[in-house]
Amino acid sequence: MVALSNRSMHYVAVVRGKLKKGKATTTNLIAVGDDVWITPTSPTQAIIERIEERHSKLSRRSPGRTPREQIIAVNVDYGIIVMAAHAPDFNKNRLDRYIAACSMGNVRPIICINKIDLVDEGYVRAEMALYERIGYSVIYTSAKTGQGLPELCAVLKESVSALVGSSGVGKSSLINAVQPDLGLKTNALRENFWKGQHTTTTAELLTLDMGGMVVDTPGMREFALWHHEDGNAREDVAASFPDIEEAQSRCKFRNCSHTHEPGCEVKRLVEEGAIEHARYKNYVKLTR
Repeated sequence: MVALSNRSMHYVAVVRGKLKKGKATTTNLIAVGDDVWITPTSPTQAIIERIEERHSKLSRRSPGRTPREQIIAVNVDYGIIVMAAHAPDFNKNRLDRYIAACSMGNVRPIICINKIDLVDEGYVRAEMALYERIGYSVIYTSAKTGQGLPELCAVLKESVSALVGSSGVGKSSLINAVQPDLGLKTNALRENFWKGQHTTTTAELLTLDMGGMVVDTPGMREFALWHHEDGNAREDVAASFPDIEEAQSRCKFRNCSHTHEPGCEVKRLVEEGAIEHARYKNYVKLTR
């Protein structure tokens, strides 16, 4: 059962049984952002008849012994990866996983370092310099002071974006800072459709008055990449490591794993310090 809404009409909808056949590869058949065709059965209820083809998606490997793909959001333009500027959330290994997931799903990643007012901003900017140098956009924000909100609004306006990150990094606070009345609107919807449900367990697609839509996702303690069975892990990950991808074209062996082969250009650059050692280790880990 899912809630569907636009500016004027809201439905609680169920999926037509025929759509569920042969769809056990994911934990959720319907995802936030899906375009669907429905048949209303009452003023507040409907049946989902068809799901339109998706042009992008953000997903992860579901927790548990039998992992499947868990789709977080679909049809989004930007994946805004929110990290708190202070420890322990300021974790570049996790950041690389989020970036890889965006690249694999045809979503443009935007890095958002929130709570920048709580730390030495110079240190954080130095840590993010590599990501900016290889072409990623980094926004430094504070929902409390308002720093970086104009830059964030410029991304959100007239686009569909998903804010992702761990619990407590300030995703919802940033959305409320951009449009304060959204808190009241979303609480009203929850009251109508999900009485008694915890407010932090589901993703929501919210419409912004300035134009555009934003998905507020629940915090995720684990974020493992989902590799399709017909895919190649190294190819999946390579696009999110453009510095390593560029260097590997000069390796001696075409199928170089960058771990033990002679004549590896990537390993040479790591030894010289041109490629950050921690980033290289994370690349190797993700491709395995």
